[in-house]
Amino acid sequence: MTQSTKIIDVSGDEPKHYKGRIPARSVVIPGSLQKEFPAGSFGVSCALIIGTRKASTDKKTSLNDVLRDFQVPV
Repeated sequence: MTQSTKIIDVSGDEPKHYKGRIPARSVVIPGSLQKEFPAGSFGVSCALIIGTRKASTDKKTSLNDVLRDFQVPV
């Protein structure tokens, strides 16, 4: 992802566009946006925000963070 990658929040009733940053706690997946060019219509890469990470997810993944911090092989 780069600073120019379009970021679209599709978790609500209407899409909300961001550029250059992803809001904290966002759950993001790769997507594509149809764009017209003189040679035809093509899918351009974008990031889709599909929801917000829950606090319970943070608790489950915190063990992974600790293991990485202390370089514990798994």
